[in-house]
Amino acid sequence: MAIEFTFTADQQAFREAVRTFLKRQVAPIVPAMDESEEFPAGTIRRMQMEGYFGVPVPESYGGLGLGKVGYGILLEELGRVDASHASIVGAHTSLGTTPLLYYGTEAQKRRWLVPAAKGERLLAFSLTEPGSGSDSGAVQTVAEARGEHFVLTGTKIYVTNGREADTIVVMAGTNVKLGPNGGVTAFLVDKGTPGFTVGRCEKKMGLHGTSTAELILDHVELGPEHVLGEVGKGFYVAMTALDVGRVSLGAASLGAMEAALEGAIEFSKNRTQFGLPISEYQAIQFKLADIGMHVHALRYLVYHAAAHQDRMGTEPTAWSRLDRSNKTRESAVVKCLASEWATEAIDEALQIHGGLGYIRGTPIERAYRDARIGEIFEGTNEIQRLVIARDLIGRGL
Repeated sequence: MAIEFTFTADQQAFREAVRTFLKRQVAPIVPAMDESEEFPAGTIRRMQMEGYFGVPVPESYGGLGLGKVGYGILLEELGRVDASHASIVGAHTSLGTTPLLYYGTEAQKRRWLVPAAKGERLLAFSLTEPGSGSDSGAVQTVAEARGEHFVLTGTKIYVTNGREADTIVVMAGTNVKLGPNGGVTAFLVDKGTPGFTVGRCEKKMGLHGTSTAELILDHVELGPEHVLGEVGKGFYVAMTALDVGRVSLGAASLGAMEAALEGAIEFSKNRTQFGLPISEYQAIQFKLADIGMHVHALRYLVYHAAAHQDRMGTEPTAWSRLDRSNKTRESAVVKCLASEWATEAIDEALQIHGGLGYIRGTPIERAYRDARIGEIFEGTNEIQRLVIARDLIGRGL
């Protein structure tokens, strides 16, 4: 398919509204948030009230109905301002509301999706365990069937929003002998359910405004209404959500690259060495040009993939095998390139800033710490390369 994209007037207006809101409401609190390493409850609540936690969700389910392209715009603008806010929104929307919208029953959508899209309920997603990360099918958390009910026992780690979330999408093994293809089921676990507790929250290099929590499930009993999708189909639920999340991660990475480039250009015009602004030197110009080329290319890739997902709709049973394969390959390409280009771009922008870029508390130093996780979460880039390579071997270009 050709890679082409044009924003509508409504999408442009949405971008301007988001940019203005983030500049006024979010940007001022980011330095203090990063230093205190506290969840930005106040700004998150204001974002929820604006509807930003339900951007791609249809209006009939409480969202803004702006699709994946509108959601990409939000994440791009968030990426320009703060990676922590972008991660909080991404964990809720990509990984929380997507499974509900795509696989939930009508009753589940009314109970969990509508309040989540309206900003009345915060969601999280839990797949990783102490013994399974990249091997996401090796789930050790067990869901034992007892009549129509299930009893969940196990430990999850690295759960973004895990401490604050009202509901978590949890992957658990219902038949460990079958592995990921038939042996894993998705469950909706509410905060306050007996046996469910939040354990340790990790101290991280970056993303200081997010909680990265351990979740402990000690004989958590759930009724059939808490099963999301079919029993044994949890791996497909998870992978569908991650396809959306990887494109939105690409959009946030794009925003981070744009902010780094703009900051580097401004600094290079004002920093003088040997009697000239350093922007006059070819060594600096080439760095700026390289970042600019990657920004330009990534913008097309992100919104092409987002528009493709919009065209596919939200009913997985209606997708062709070709659409599924293209969606998964595109999301892997976007995630891998975006995260690596962002890390490289921010590193080069920091180099342009010289010693100032290494000083704690500067925007480029914070961006440097925040960006590195992009190559790890939502599936490591090594896994993305496996996904891409196997698809190429199986069906070619």
